[in-house]
Amino acid sequence: MRYTFIRPFLDAAQTVLEDVLSEQTPVGEPQLSSKTLAGLGVATIVGITGEADGRLLINMTRESAVGIAQAMNGEDCSELGALGQDTLAELTSMVTGRAISTLNDAGHRLRVSPPTILIGENLTISGLEMETLVVPLETTHGKVVVNIAVTTN
Repeated sequence: MRYTFIRPFLDAAQTVLEDVLSEQTPVGEPQLSSKTLAGLGVATIVGITGEADGRLLINMTRESAVGIAQAMNGEDCSELGALGQDTLAELTSMVTGRAISTLNDAGHRLRVSPPTILIGENLTISGLEMETLVVPLETTHGKVVVNIAVTTN
């Protein structure tokens, strides 16, 4: 795992959340993990390919997801239907777009897949047994956990 590839994703997640929520999002204690991830209720995943391979996973409770979607849309998303899911996908695209632009502007060549959204209680996200940096961000809507894993080719 190269920190050069990790930092832009963490910076982008914090900046985008602060921008769309109009609030500070303090960073919690980072941890390294290589275990199967336990979903908190709602997760978005984006694959990273090119000069490095990996994935970004943004993990949150359903309540946090609803609160963030409502704040971004200015309307009710309590069912987390199509509008709420599209909003969370857009949030993830904003984070990855900002990070990839930063990295590509620095001379790296990376691409990302469109976001995939997983919703459900007791989610287990396996097949991702890569060393992962896990960083919680605190919002007024609850914790948003950023999981980033990147290996260079």
